Amino acid sequence: MIADDIDGYAELNRLTSIPISGGEHEFTHYGFRQLLEKRAVSVIQYDTNRVGGITAARKINAMAEAFCVPVIPHAGQMHNYHLTMASLASPMSEFFPVHDVEIGNELFYYLFDGDPEPVNGCLDLDDDTPGLG
Repeated sequence: MIADDIDGYAELNRLTSIPISGGEHEFTHYGFRQLLEKRAVSVIQYDTNRVGGITAARKINAMAEAFCVPVIPHAGQMHNYHLTMASLASPMSEFFPVHDVEIGNELFYYLFDGDPEPVNGCLDLDDDTPGLG
């Protein structure tokens, strides 16, 4: 991310009471550190698949927790639910209802079984189901 962009986001974040989320297209923990240090976002919303997976995402969660900035991972995929439940920095997770698709990132609906269904707006992961599904 370009420094001028970060400064612009930081200024916008200071000027509004509306929480600004960001980070879906940030790829490294260095970029997230800049966002946090500049106070450019009110909520970190990384894409686990872009930042390098679960290990990298956990490092970002730890940084965000140190800055008292919540993390809501982008996309409602099983690995994000596990990250949300494993971090004090994550108060909630995104959820996308399963629907018929022909192309796009949603093709994982056809590959993986076991995504939880929300009940009254809440998801619960099954302790008896191994792995990410």
